[in-house]
Amino acid sequence: MSRKVKLLIVDDNRDLCESLSDILELMGYEVMAVFNGHQAIAAVEKGQFNLVLMDVKMPGINGIDTLKILKKISPGLKVIMITAFADDVFFKEGLQSRDFEVVRKPLNIDKFLELLKTKINSAG
Repeated sequence: MSRKVKLLIVDDNRDLCESLSDILELMGYEVMAVFNGHQAIAAVEKGQFNLVLMDVKMPGINGIDTLKILKKISPGLKVIMITAFADDVFFKEGLQSRDFEVVRKPLNIDKFLELLKTKINSAG
């Protein structure tokens, strides 16, 4: 029996979290959704995730700062950042493209799911 792939969704948009969770659970993934960076940090400290899907702009601790902390907790963690903003914000923050992938809002669900599968398969 194979182990389910565990995904963490981090976004303050609860509707988006619920929709993505529903789709991904139907596809056979184990999904946990949290709604801010502090909850994401706590979840990664407590559990092992194959991949994190995280919004960039959130109240409190934003996705970029959360990503930096998550990478300290779990350096090999695969992350897909979801944003409506320009990519240069990542580079201004000293983040390198090897640390994450970027998907633009609004999501093209087919392309998003393909990237998700690619990232999970590369996680080994």
